[in-house]
Amino acid sequence: HPEWVPQAMSSLARWFTYGGHHKDTEPERVHSHVHVLIQEIHRAIPTCGPSLVAALAESWPFRAIRANVQVVYVRNVLRCLEYAGGVRREVLQMVLNHVLQIDVEVQVELDDLESDEESEVEDTGVFEFEDEEQSDAKDGDQSDAKDDESEESGSDSDSDSDSESDADSVTSDLGRARYSAKKTVAKLDALMSTLLTWLERHCHVDEQTGEMSESTSRLFLLFLDLFDTVILPTFKSRYTQFVLFYFSSQNAEYSDVFLGTMVGNLGEPMRSAHDRVSSVTKVSAAAYLGSFVARAKFLTPSVVRSVVGVLVQWANTYMDWYEEQDVQSVVRTYAQALGAPQAEIERHVVFFAVSQAILYMFCFRWRDLAESQSGGPIVETELDSVCWCTELEGLQRIVFSRLNPLHACAPAVAQQFASVASQTNFMFCYAVLQQNRRTNGYAGDATASPDLALRNKLDSFFPFDPMALPVSRQFIDGIYMEWQDVGDEPDELDQREGRDIPEDEAGVMEQIVSMSISP
Repeated sequence: HPEWVPQAMSSLARWFTYGGHHKDTEPERVHSHVHVLIQEIHRAIPTCGPSLVAALAESWPFRAIRANVQVVYVRNVLRCLEYAGGVRREVLQMVLNHVLQIDVEVQVELDDLESDEESEVEDTGVFEFEDEEQSDAKDGDQSDAKDDESEESGSDSDSDSDSESDADSVTSDLGRARYSAKKTVAKLDALMSTLLTWLERHCHVDEQTGEMSESTSRLFLLFLDLFDTVILPTFKSRYTQFVLFYFSSQNAEYSDVFLGTMVGNLGEPMRSAHDRVSSVTKVSAAAYLGSFVARAKFLTPSVVRSVVGVLVQWANTYMDWYEEQDVQSVVRTYAQALGAPQAEIERHVVFFAVSQAILYMFCFRWRDLAESQSGGPIVETELDSVCWCTELEGLQRIVFSRLNPLHACAPAVAQQFASVASQTNFMFCYAVLQQNRRTNGYAGDATASPDLALRNKLDSFFPFDPMALPVSRQFIDGIYMEWQDVGDEPDELDQREGRDIPEDEAGVMEQIVSMSISP
């Protein structure tokens, strides 16, 4: 009877964690029986979908539970979709939400661990300083009575003991924090690999047409919609988005649809009263565009050029609008623009995010944006004769505009773009970085900038930074573009431009290669 369906579903869903403990016997047989019962209920009462979703949500193990239990549960939840396709969206949204929560928790734990390690260094210094003071005081009291000296010695011994005890406590806490973070990362890796394995099994090619099956395409559109509503608005998501990265690699049309969706989220350069997309979402969309194009090895040069062209056009249209709005204050000097208050820069945060995406893509994909004069592939030892694609027209105007995007971009991106652009003879913009450094001490030092709030937004989010989950990365490595150095020797180009190499440039390569929102 339908009245008893919720209770039945709730009782059955609890068995989905069976097998997550070593003492559980024959879990596959138990799970098969449970799925047969749920399938029969679903066949007899097709409207039981909401009850199944509620039961799965109710029985979902808390994210602190051990990884084996969670993996077993997620596998069984995904197995339900084989016979209960009507609840596919709700179930996949629960799975993504759960993985996303652990993903964010990993980043929070790593941030806390980094903060604790800094505190440990500071505290250790204080303890040593106090010991030196006590030792000096003790040496200065040699003329005191023997009883007083004995009492002081006892006091120093107690203080040393307390200091050592506090230091041991801090070290022990850090050890536990590292162990906890390691377990959480392993749990996230297990869940991500489970979801990616499930996706791999459901990416079917139609044998007649040779293209992806209709069911696979519908599944992709569902994941794209869930990405837009669940993952895109989430700050500090580190790995969950790689699910869509992997899915997009299965078909060129999928990656085109994803890129088109992100461009749609950017909207028109001029914000209108009918624009319902927040600036935060637009900044995230720009970050995803830049990171996806930079890292997706499966994108063709024509796609890379198209995306770059769209963003360059977007930024130039925005500057046209800005110059029209700013016509009354045209007397403002360039130096004054560099020292603009934070409120002024926050006004243009989407423009800066789009500009950073363009610069980031150029650093990784400049080879796809250039060709030799003969029309063939470029020779990296003969970059003087390189021809650049027309989609890059207008980028020089962006870089040298009064809005000065190099001032607002992440330090590693700005510095590396200047380096790559110089080595490839595309553009020479070190003078802008030097001017920024002289104006507010920014270049290469995020803490010196007065626009720290904006810097955090642009600095900390490169969604497709290298995958560090050992099991899950096996799905990603073959489709992921690693950093490649420019063929020319940078020293010769530095001398040609007549400038000194900044001290912080040596570390810029490491920053951009490993640029991440996690340590």
